[in-house]
Amino acid sequence: MYLRNALSCIILQILVVIKVQGNAVNLTDVIHGFPGHNVDPADMMQTMQIMMQMLVNQTAEIEHLKQQTAKIENLIQQTEKDRSTIQKLQNRVFFLESEQNELSKLPSSQEFATYLSGINHLTQNLLTNEAIDRNLTRRFNDVFEAVEGLKINERTTSQQVRNQSIELDILRQQSEKDRLTIQQLNRSLINAIRDVNDLITNKSNHHAFTAGISSNNYGWTGDTLVFPTVIYSEGTGYNPRTGIFTAPTAGTYVFYVSVQSAYQKTINLDIVLNGSRKVSAMAWYDSGSSVRIYQTGTNLVILHLQTGDRVWVRRGGGTGYYSDRAHITTFSGFKLY
Repeated sequence: MYLRNALSCIILQILVVIKVQGNAVNLTDVIHGFPGHNVDPADMMQTMQIMMQMLVNQTAEIEHLKQQTAKIENLIQQTEKDRSTIQKLQNRVFFLESEQNELSKLPSSQEFATYLSGINHLTQNLLTNEAIDRNLTRRFNDVFEAVEGLKINERTTSQQVRNQSIELDILRQQSEKDRLTIQQLNRSLINAIRDVNDLITNKSNHHAFTAGISSNNYGWTGDTLVFPTVIYSEGTGYNPRTGIFTAPTAGTYVFYVSVQSAYQKTINLDIVLNGSRKVSAMAWYDSGSSVRIYQTGTNLVILHLQTGDRVWVRRGGGTGYYSDRAHITTFSGFKLY
C-alpha cells in the first residue's frame, strides 16, 4: 500500500515537471483523469521534498518490516527447536522415571556391598589370571624359541653328521689305499732288505779297489796309465800290471781318477769303457810363468757294466805327471749295486 502511493507520487511529480510552462505549472491528475490547475513552482518543490521524505520514511519502514519479518521467522525456527528440545526433555524425564523405578528394585546396601566385594574379588582374580597368562605366554615363547633353536641345531648337526660321514667314507677309502700302499712298500722294503742282506752275505759280489803311482814321470807320453800300487782291493777285477779293471759281474759301478801335472806341464787323463772315453780329468798349466806350479785334475763317472766290460785310464793329451810315495795320482772304482 505504502509502496503504491509512493510510486504514484513519484509519477505525479514527473508529470508536473514535464508540463511546467513559464512560472506556473499546469498540474493534471493523470491517475484519476481530473483537469489540472496551475501550481507555483516553489510550492511544487516543497511538495516534492515532502514526498521524497515520505518515500524515504516508507522505505525505511519497509526495511524495518523486513527485519521484523526475519526475526519472526527466526523465532518460528527457534520455537520449533524448543519444541523438539521439550520433546527430548520429556523423553528424558520418562527415561529417568523408568530408571528410578528400576533403581527402587535394587538390593539393600549390605547386599550391594557384598556384590561389590564379589566384583572386586573377581577383578583381582582376573588381574592375577592376566599376569599368569602373560607369564605363561612369555614362557611359551621362550620354549618355542628354544624348540626352534633345537630344530636349527638339529638340522645343522644332521648336516654336520652327513658331512662327517662323507669325510669318514673318504678317509676310510684313503686309509684302505694307504694300507695297500704301505703293504706294497713293506714288501718292497722287505725285498730290498733281503737283497741287501744277500749282498752283504755274498762276499763274491763285492768289488772295489784303489790303486796309485809312487813316483813321478815328467816325460811320460804313453797310452794307458798303469797304477801298479794297490792301496785297497776287495773281490776281483782290477789288474795292477795292466791298469785295466774287468767287471766280474754285471752291475752299476763308480770310477774316480785324480792326477797332478808335472812341473810347468799339462796332462789330460780319460776314463774309458771298452776304449770309449766317458769323462776326462785335466791338470792344466799356463806356460810362461816362472813359479813352480803343480795342477791337479779329477773326475768321477758312474757306469753300468756287463760282465767282462773293461775300464781303464788313458792319456788324452799333454805330457808327464807327478806322484810320490803318498800316491798323489790315483785310480779307484767300486760296484755300487
